Amino acid sequence: MPVSTKELMSNAGNTGYGYDHAVFLNFASRGDSGDGSITNRIMLKAETVGISTTRSVAPIPIPLSGLITGESTTMAIDLGIANKTINIGGIITEQHIVKQYDKTTTKSVVMTAPEVAQLIHASVDSSFAQKHQNLTELVVLYPSRVGDDYAYHTGVTETTKIEDLPLLPFSYHSRELDRANTIGGGSMPSPSTTEFEGITGFIENFQTDFVPGSPFLTFTFSFRQAFTPLG
Repeated sequence: MPVSTKELMSNAGNTGYGYDHAVFLNFASRGDSGDGSITNRIMLKAETVGISTTRSVAPIPIPLSGLITGESTTMAIDLGIANKTINIGGIITEQHIVKQYDKTTTKSVVMTAPEVAQLIHASVDSSFAQKHQNLTELVVLYPSRVGDDYAYHTGVTETTKIEDLPLLPFSYHSRELDRANTIGGGSMPSPSTTEFEGITGFIENFQTDFVPGSPFLTFTFSFRQAFTPLG
């Protein structure tokens, strides 16, 4: 069965999928492993998730249009451009980190909250060339009722409680019927128990607040949706 919101909220301390965390950051090297729920991944306890989608349309006023109709008008030149940014804030706690480098080299350790923060800062300081350092994918889970075909997920109805709904990763995909006149657009993800498709991009800035003696620390970061042609 797909993981539900109730399981996410109740499995605090889970060292398997880590469903007490609603946000995952994947290293570029995760694509080489993909065989462990926490392998080549950092899990974050997000308290706020702000998603901003800014469409860029060039407005061009039409000269003399007001002289003809008595109403001036503007023509919109839609170049199909949008900037997509996700701002997340929350806490980082002690965490089980598993890094797989090849089929024979795997490191499994428990890091303190400051160590996890340092790991992320070092990632932001890296580039696409360092696949074991660079965090290139963001997964934000949310409860969902409706699938790609505008039908309810299996076992779900309009009265299913929010906490019992399956979790899907946030994406910018549209549903099948809405993808008319598009070529190569991605489909909405399906409920999964194995792997979540995230948003590719990069962390623009990452900020942490260290408090001596505290078992956790707070963080904020801004993630920009993008892809790296050379990565």
